[in-house]
Amino acid sequence: MKRRTLLKSTGLAITSLAAMNGLSGQVFAADKPAIKPDTAPLSDELDKYPRCVICNMDRRKFHFSRHLLHYADSHAEGTCSINCASEAMLRERKRGFKAIYAADFGVAGEPKPLTEASSATYLIGSSLRAVMSPVSKYAFAQRSAAEAAMSDAGGQLASFEQAVAASLEDYSRMLTQKYAKDRES
Repeated sequence: MKRRTLLKSTGLAITSLAAMNGLSGQVFAADKPAIKPDTAPLSDELDKYPRCVICNMDRRKFHFSRHLLHYADSHAEGTCSINCASEAMLRERKRGFKAIYAADFGVAGEPKPLTEASSATYLIGSSLRAVMSPVSKYAFAQRSAAEAAMSDAGGQLASFEQAVAASLEDYSRMLTQKYAKDRES
């Protein structure tokens, strides 16, 4: 039996069993965690959101590239990088956003403080270590700090919008390469 057919028939059986027992709509409710509003997402954010919601990486280890998404419903999620933040934004776009924060790579010390991503200057394609992508992308609250990093490590300055676009291009390239590889086998 093909996997798809098995999954469809299993899903139908579970749904039918739930309906017979008067549980329709309640069967999978326990699987979803309750959404807790976070009115102060920046307060102790590494303790509240220690792992990336997309790839499960340790956000403390990647404090220098992490992002925090604060949705219109006051729910917040942490990611390890702009690439994972872009995927989370795409997945949750219908929720709306209050704010998106990025680690300010231009500040010394650990963990890097968060700054509003839409006003940050990103450095894309430098020789700095890339996170979740073959192309590095780092946020800076001050354009002058980004320019100084660019003079040392190369790359190009970009806006938040351009950084998200570059992240989605990385995903597009990865997916089409995987598709081509899967078709060959």
